[in-house]
Amino acid sequence: MPISHELSINTIPQLIKAIRLVINLIFMKSAFLVIYFFFNVFAVQEDRYSDALKEYDNKKYQASISICSSELEKLPVKDSLFSKFLSLRASSYLALRDFEPAIKDYKRLIGLYQKNVSWYVGLSYVYGESNDYMNCLSILKKALAIDKKDIYIYNNLSYYSSQLGDYTNAIKYADDGLKYVTDDYWKGTLMNNRGYGYIGLKQYDKALNDIDESIKLNSDNPFAFCYRAIANIGLKKMETVCADLTKAKMLGSLTLTADLIKQYCKN
Repeated sequence: MPISHELSINTIPQLIKAIRLVINLIFMKSAFLVIYFFFNVFAVQEDRYSDALKEYDNKKYQASISICSSELEKLPVKDSLFSKFLSLRASSYLALRDFEPAIKDYKRLIGLYQKNVSWYVGLSYVYGESNDYMNCLSILKKALAIDKKDIYIYNNLSYYSSQLGDYTNAIKYADDGLKYVTDDYWKGTLMNNRGYGYIGLKQYDKALNDIDESIKLNSDNPFAFCYRAIANIGLKKMETVCADLTKAKMLGSLTLTADLIKQYCKN
């Protein structure tokens, strides 16, 4: 019997099924290639982030910035690595005390992630380091509007208010933070900040009470020993001043204690 060149009605469904199978195989292969490509690209970018972080840890901040900038050009904004590269670049600029690009990066992070308190705190720190305390406090207040129980924000509001010379608000923010404190470290830190506020108001007895308690709770805080020395100088109780200043220096407060040690540790 001769073979027909035409397809029978029974053959067509089988052919369609075969075509569908081939298409599914092609699609599955393509999907696999896409997934394979995605994970390889992600792995490479993760490696690049590790490289940038390593450069930062080694104090090679310009090299870290270069890597971050290069990768940021390739990444979509919604990629989870985007914020990591951008925040690391901001930290690198800050380490170089190149404040303007650090501020720009933190502002971009805030624009992208408006409810993330970390970026507000980061930006406030840049302003604080550049002695722009008004903008520093303004940003911290915005962070506080997002999370009214964040101890870290109250601590920084208290500290930078003192830096601005607003000692009354420094005390107020420390008091507000103490309402939410749950551990000795933060209680000690906030009491130390409040003590410094009292020093600013020349209420040295109150300052000394807070700072003594702060040292009991957190004996590794160099600022507390320095502030206690300043409070005792205000009270004209000089017996322990040099010892406290020396302790503060030993704990890392070199700049803050330098002139005071010259004046009060002459022997």
